[in-house]
Amino acid sequence: MAARKSKGEVATKAASDVSTESYADFAGQGFENQDNQDISVPFLRLLQGLSEQVKPVKDGGMEGAEVGMMLNSVTEELFDGDEGVLFVPAVTEHVVNEWVPRDAGGGFVGTYELTDKIFVDAKAASTEFGKYKTESGNDLVETFYVYGVLVDDDGNCTPIIVDFTSTKIKAYKKWMSKLRMFLVDMGGQKKNPPLFANLTRIKSTRQKNTKGEFYNYDIVPANGELRDSLLAPDDPRFQAAFEMRAMVADGTAKPDMATTDGEAATGDGEDGKPPF
Repeated sequence: MAARKSKGEVATKAASDVSTESYADFAGQGFENQDNQDISVPFLRLLQGLSEQVKPVKDGGMEGAEVGMMLNSVTEELFDGDEGVLFVPAVTEHVVNEWVPRDAGGGFVGTYELTDKIFVDAKAASTEFGKYKTESGNDLVETFYVYGVLVDDDGNCTPIIVDFTSTKIKAYKKWMSKLRMFLVDMGGQKKNPPLFANLTRIKSTRQKNTKGEFYNYDIVPANGELRDSLLAPDDPRFQAAFEMRAMVADGTAKPDMATTDGEAATGDGEDGKPPF
């Protein structure tokens, strides 16, 4: 009689041994009952000295993670900060996020418009620029989102959100100011190309202020100059970013707050907690 396999000894075949071409007759099946509501839009995270991922692996950190690297918050794919990632912005959003302070357990509470009373009151009561608290002591963090798509070496596009808070807001405003000032000829008139025509490279750069050192975003045209980095409307990368913009407009593309612990809200090396 053949020996019975004990629990935990079920034979498996390594994924590397499976020909992906064998899935051709089954491509996409099993997802029929899902729509965009089932898709989490991840964040691009810039790892700082206090990020969980850069801890030793034995303490819960991620293998290979280092300060200055970037991370897809859902797939947990790491990207080298010096090389950077290709990104096509689709649309921007300016909001206020409420977080429970990390020393009180942390956690996301909600998102508000700039005109909501909770933020207006906190701003009026603030004694330090950029530092806003609710009556209960939670942090209110002014946040700029840039929704768009990451582009890999094969041209495949993945929806993602880049968020800018604290010292990163300066990088965001510098980037957007350049794009708003960039005009091209359109039928004899100078106008802005659509935001989603810009192929961009996002890298990380080490900076310092009076409170310490930290990493920030370094955002540049992918091909050196804005004019040389424009995508044609029939380019799949342009179309993917345009579709992302439509998803934001109809409410199906929303930040996956479950994949962030609000480290941007607590500074994580930017606001008085030097990471190095």
